[in-house]
Amino acid sequence: MANIEIDSKEMKGAATTAVKSKRKGPDKWKSKKWYKVIASKHFNNIELAQTPGIDEEAVMGRVVAVNARDLTGNIKKNQLMVRFQVNDVQGLNANTSLHSLQIQPSATKRLVRRRSSKVESVDNVVCKDGTRVRIKSIAMCAYKVTRAQEAGIRAAIKQEVARIAKDFTFEDLIHDLVISERGNELMAVAKKIVPLKRVDVVKAIKLRS
Repeated sequence: MANIEIDSKEMKGAATTAVKSKRKGPDKWKSKKWYKVIASKHFNNIELAQTPGIDEEAVMGRVVAVNARDLTGNIKKNQLMVRFQVNDVQGLNANTSLHSLQIQPSATKRLVRRRSSKVESVDNVVCKDGTRVRIKSIAMCAYKVTRAQEAGIRAAIKQEVARIAKDFTFEDLIHDLVISERGNELMAVAKKIVPLKRVDVVKAIKLRS
């Protein structure tokens, strides 16, 4: 699958390890096995990538980022990255759970125009399973707004985000944010304050308990 990123200190140092091994000792890289990274049930347990590891412990906790377009087939999701974290290893299958999502920062920067305002709302909400989640949304306004209007937009978005989150478990919420257009719902409530061009959920991640 295209557009895969693997977040692992071991992976980042793999090339260095391989070079050093030529100089002294056995090549540890050759002793590693390849594990299939399997998506959570929300995305039909498809294979996301393959990742090397000496053993199961080395693979546990590894995070893989996948372009949402490849998961959904929706080209409009091209700027959204979905992260899965390995939470169980069975044989050479590394099973994952949904970890977080984030729109690439460059995508939101392109939306900003002169003589208009960008309002960011960062809200800590609680899912129905008790998981605390931080959700960041960005509203693009049709023109420059006042601080009071910014506060009104943030309050409207926070209330709607909290309403949405309480109906889902954490993983179900991440899945919903990937496949749905929740930004339209946030815009519907926030545009009562001022005219808006669009609203996007740009990041969602679990908070540490």
